[in-house]
Amino acid sequence: MAGLQSAQSGMLVTSQNVTGSSVDGYVRRTSSVRVNGLSPSSIDLTGTSFAVEGFTRYFDNLLQGQLLSQQSKTSYSQALTQSVAPLDAMLTEPATSIATALGNFFNAAGSIANEPTNSAYQQSLIGNARLVADRVRGLANAVGQISSNASQALADVLNQANSLTPQLASVNSKIRAAAIPGIAAASPDLLDERDRIVGKLQELVGGTTLINEDATASFLLSGQHLVDREVANTFTNSAGTSVIRSDMALNDLRIKVTSLDGLKPVYLKLVVPPMLQKKSDGTALRDINGNLMVLAGQSMLQDGKAGAYVHLIQNFVPTVQKSINLLATQLVRKVNQVTSAGNTAIAPIFGFASSTSGGAALTGIATDIPGKALLDGLWKKPGNAGDYVYSDLIEGSNAQSTSYLETIDSALKKPEFDARQFQVVGSFDRSQFTNMDATASASLQSLRDSFTSPVTFITSSVATTIATWKNTQQSDEALQKSLASQKSSITGVNLDEEAANLVKYQQLYNASSKLMQTGKQMFDTLLGMLS
Repeated sequence: MAGLQSAQSGMLVTSQNVTGSSVDGYVRRTSSVRVNGLSPSSIDLTGTSFAVEGFTRYFDNLLQGQLLSQQSKTSYSQALTQSVAPLDAMLTEPATSIATALGNFFNAAGSIANEPTNSAYQQSLIGNARLVADRVRGLANAVGQISSNASQALADVLNQANSLTPQLASVNSKIRAAAIPGIAAASPDLLDERDRIVGKLQELVGGTTLINEDATASFLLSGQHLVDREVANTFTNSAGTSVIRSDMALNDLRIKVTSLDGLKPVYLKLVVPPMLQKKSDGTALRDINGNLMVLAGQSMLQDGKAGAYVHLIQNFVPTVQKSINLLATQLVRKVNQVTSAGNTAIAPIFGFASSTSGGAALTGIATDIPGKALLDGLWKKPGNAGDYVYSDLIEGSNAQSTSYLETIDSALKKPEFDARQFQVVGSFDRSQFTNMDATASASLQSLRDSFTSPVTFITSSVATTIATWKNTQQSDEALQKSLASQKSSITGVNLDEEAANLVKYQQLYNASSKLMQTGKQMFDTLLGMLS
């Protein structure tokens, strides 16, 4: 009878393994057979018997932890590279390159210097100026779209996580109810479901998974429990709304931590933006060079898809946007300030569309007093010490730089300097070229070198960042594949092996059945003799 039971349990677990081989996250199992009665010697006729006490999962907790951690990193790098793919294509495609458009613009200015009255050359200048404006706006729009897409994706990820945390808490509750120490263990199906949920959470929001001594799982973000056994916390905003929307600011996102009494939840900030350090009297703290000291921004979302989207919104996009905005302001200021031989300014070529309905475009020329004040406030050093160069302003707008200046950072964030509003204000009319003589054209052409550094900075810094992310993604995917392969060698189902096990258990079942049949025949014969 013990042999029949062992064979039955073996065939049952084999059929489960075969069926589960196509189920994601299924862990191979085997029946656990123990000695039920041990014969003390070969003379003892009672023999040794066995019994089935449950099922065992082929599982390695250490390997599972490594795989989950790597899964968070891989989803992080994948989300980054996928989000910036359109921008990467735009920078590497000559047909959308800013450098090419600027080169053609300055070449057209050089042609006018040779023949100032040539109408074709004049038309070519404005045509190439429009191409420059299109490329700058296109790049700025692409970066803005990355931020918009990342905001929407972050909302989707956090809402998905909100649907998974109560599921994990429910599974934990079932695991605790099913487990009786020393008597019964939780169903392997429950443990598989637990691992599937925490794997999905790791992919979405990163974090850390802890398997407790009672087989339940706790999930943490930067040390804060998102799921603590049977208690599930949620992502929300400062008002306590559980549904996350794409228009919510990063500093409005919270983790709603359930209190023991369930009445007064605690709201913890998910993302803390960079903040100025201040003295006890409230004034800004500065270093020995007089630069403002800034505390770096912090985020509880470091890995997973959510961590990637936060990084894009909080760091990558603002940095690239400021560099493009600065290039646009430099074009407006330098090009529109070119003067003729008589020291008369040319008609403005570039400008920013007004942020107010029906307002005049910002060109920075003498008659545009508000625009000139804005541009001078950004580019002129304090105390008439000359003009900043592009690299100075980029460094000054970086909150992590020792040269950070809040005034520069604030100026570059002004809506008037949004590169998506950059445009050509010049026209094809002859009046546009009244003051465009040889001197003015030559001066315009000589500006070429002053834009080499800004364009190179934008293209090279972004391209280098994206290339680094691509390399990281490749190494992350390779490591995850290796860990998944190692796990599969332990937890995966080998159908050939299961087929051999099925034959083995069938033979054991048949042998045990034959033994019982033979015993029955013997007793029937004895009973027949007695009667």
